[in-house]
Amino acid sequence: MSETCFYCQCECDDKVHYVSFHTNGEEREETLCPECYQEWLQGMQG
Repeated sequence: MSETCFYCQCECDDKVHYVSFHTNGEEREETLCPECYQEWLQGMQG
């Protein structure tokens, strides 16, 4: 079963990462491909 990356919209057939986003007091979980996940991690580090 393939997932779609929340950020780049690519189809991810293998490993995906699930991250939580908090917006307007609500939490939602999104799927990121490995490349976008690495960028997200770097952004979290500052």
